[in-house]
Amino acid sequence: MAPYFTTLASKDDYRTLVVPATGKVILVAFWPGDSTSESMIAALKKLLPKSAFAEHGVVEAYCFDVYALPELATELDVTFVPTLMWYMDGVQDALVWHQGVMVEGESVEKGVNRVVERIKGSNEVGLESDSDDDW
Repeated sequence: MAPYFTTLASKDDYRTLVVPATGKVILVAFWPGDSTSESMIAALKKLLPKSAFAEHGVVEAYCFDVYALPELATELDVTFVPTLMWYMDGVQDALVWHQGVMVEGESVEKGVNRVVERIKGSNEVGLESDSDDDW
């Protein structure tokens, strides 16, 4: 079985792998050995297994160690670690998950699920969709 994540080893990896990618790309900023990071990664793997990537247009999942690449974390404005973010055709989506956006009492898995549902294309993420019918 192929590993879930491809590890970014430098800011150049981010610029050459994530930014020019066509389709959906997942990016995780984590602390090694951190229990919240481990919970977030486990929830992501459970809710969006690698075997379901093609079905949902996900081309790759990347991760980077914030200790090893603090300059990339700064460039991406990662203020809470771990952070789950995703991109569509190289543009970061506004819906991310980290402890700073956690709803009171929400589990890590439930928060990650909000992002996963958005990645999958569901409108069931608590956001109203704009429609011409409203006018």
